Amino acid sequence: MQTGARSLTAFLKTVPVFSGLEGRSLQSVVATLGEVTFPAGTTIFSEGELGRSMFVVDAGEVEIRRSTPSGRQMPIVRLGEGECFGEMALVELQPRSATVVAVKKTRCYTLTNLDLYKLFHEDNYAFVIILQNLSRLLSRRLRKADSRIALFLETVNPRGSTRLTTKRRRP
Repeated sequence: MQTGARSLTAFLKTVPVFSGLEGRSLQSVVATLGEVTFPAGTTIFSEGELGRSMFVVDAGEVEIRRSTPSGRQMPIVRLGEGECFGEMALVELQPRSATVVAVKKTRCYTLTNLDLYKLFHEDNYAFVIILQNLSRLLSRRLRKADSRIALFLETVNPRGSTRLTTKRRRP
């Protein structure tokens, strides 16, 4: 399988979610991935849908959007080559947390939760590396979200008098 002038294996080595995979384990992942292309303007998936797959952008660009309480779609981030989205579907079987739209014609590789389960049984090393990399990715995104929340709170409440408490049960 080729992605332009480079091989799929060479491309996957540049993708953080697959970082550290070599040899047989990398070939196991290559054999597992699906390929899909979306025309510009296509909604890849919508917030609230059940998700079973993660996507890695090979070419093109997608925009992640989140609904506000008023129903407005707010752009959160744009992702391009080598970046992934939909990864939370591999970690938890919950509805999609956002809508993803192809901004340009976009080609992606897909990995489903069943593909990951197959790797668990057939190539445990690849399974562990992918989960470890997904954990790192989710942690980085959570840190970035925390920073954005802090910045937002500073703008709405510059004195910082917000009291956040956790209810504790009495013994």
